[in-house]
Amino acid sequence: MLSKKLKFYSRFKEITLQLSKLGIYNIYEYFKVLFGIEVDLSLKPQKIRQTLEYLGPSFIKLGQILSIRPDLIPQSIIVELIKLQDKVQPIPFDQIKPIIESEINQPLEEVFQYIDPNPIGSASIAQVYYGVLKTGEKVAVKVKRPGLEDLISLDAEIFLKIISFLEKHSKTVKDLDLKSVIYQYKYTTLREANFEIEASNIRTFRKNFENYDKNFYIPKYYPQYSTKNLLVLEFIEGYKLSQLDQLNISRKHLTEVITDAYYKMVFKDGFYHADPHPGNFIIKSDGTVVLLDYGMVGNISGEKRKLLYEHIFAVVNKNTELAMNFYEGMGMITPKTDLDKLESFVEVFIEKYYNKNLSNINLKEMVLEIIELVRECNLKLPTSLAYLGKSAIGLDGVIRNLDPSFNPTERLSKFLTKSVVEYTREKFNEVLKIFDFYYNLAFKLDRIIKLLNIERLTLRILFKDLEELQNFYKNQVSKIALSIIFAAFLISSGLFSMAGDFKTSKILMYLSFLTFLFLLYRLIRF
Repeated sequence: MLSKKLKFYSRFKEITLQLSKLGIYNIYEYFKVLFGIEVDLSLKPQKIRQTLEYLGPSFIKLGQILSIRPDLIPQSIIVELIKLQDKVQPIPFDQIKPIIESEINQPLEEVFQYIDPNPIGSASIAQVYYGVLKTGEKVAVKVKRPGLEDLISLDAEIFLKIISFLEKHSKTVKDLDLKSVIYQYKYTTLREANFEIEASNIRTFRKNFENYDKNFYIPKYYPQYSTKNLLVLEFIEGYKLSQLDQLNISRKHLTEVITDAYYKMVFKDGFYHADPHPGNFIIKSDGTVVLLDYGMVGNISGEKRKLLYEHIFAVVNKNTELAMNFYEGMGMITPKTDLDKLESFVEVFIEKYYNKNLSNINLKEMVLEIIELVRECNLKLPTSLAYLGKSAIGLDGVIRNLDPSFNPTERLSKFLTKSVVEYTREKFNEVLKIFDFYYNLAFKLDRIIKLLNIERLTLRILFKDLEELQNFYKNQVSKIALSIIFAAFLISSGLFSMAGDFKTSKILMYLSFLTFLFLLYRLIRF
């Protein structure tokens, strides 16, 4: 117990001393500025980011978590937090070697011909080394930093103590529920530090991109040497984005490859790389784009993707009510949300982007507007959507660094076309489910009535008109089902027409006409 307290106060002292070197003499005041509770004009957003980088691994990870919380952090600080560079002082190789040998359960020389003792990368979670296996294959050896879990837990405890102190002296802090941020930080960081999870992410990405464009590549990993604390990956030789002048490759081509790959992850797979920064891209000499580091990923379920499509349709059709359904469906409405204010913000947003050509839309600007909307209207931002916003801003930065004239939203149109088709299919399936429900309900009613007739003779008198009533409801249900199918065909025809698939649109229009004729016949006949 005493040892734990000594570690706590030693770490707290270390953090305070580091802050004082940067001219910040009160850690509580710093946290107030970080969370936007108080404004200190001397602490510019850039200074706040640099301070987090200077304080080391835990603070860098906390900053990354805060970068997806626009409900807590001002937009100006979020833009800086997204730029956080996860680079820390490397640990000497003589401390790393025993970890590798412990994980592979044998001497280093039994598995590797060679490992360069100088790391090619040193981040808050791990250090990466270049190596050559006994088989002659070149690999990247990713080793978790020693004592990482203890440091994360210790810093989380310090963060919670600071927040508890602030909550006692400020009702504003108490209302923000900042402790949930620290719990999220601890969970996310420990999860990212588990290389078995990262290995699973790599398997998923490789499967998703198995038959994809040869110009985009996901490196493989070696499961026989990989553990929770060690990840052995295929080493890719190539150039950083900052070294492209050495290659005779079209920058526009690279931007198209990267943008298309990300849109596929989001709009088709629902599983995407959530940390697109220049350091995570390698360009091979033949122009192949290689994406690195799969510790931070995002998921967006089919239901959430459907809501995104509906929001896009709402903007296209200037439908405020449908757009409001998006915020409700995403679970963003809270007891503090001012619905009238939200609706007015949404109307302004739709008005701005209604009928606007995709080539004229700035993706980063749009995401930042949504972030501002979240903060102004007291909305809760789901983690899946928050990571998506962070990825969009990061991707925009990579793209503009490669080719300032390239607009990523212009490439979005072909993925939205595919999404329209998928969305139409989903809506049609919903109609079929409704039809199936009512169809089966009619048969179940029939069975119940028969059972009542067999088991309860006295009920025959009480329910003697049920057969006639049953037939009536069967007819009504069939009419409702036909009406739904007619509407589905008609709407689908319009959607396919919007998507540019006029052949399918015509077929659906003919089917809707035939359904309408059959519905008229049923209405007149019965």
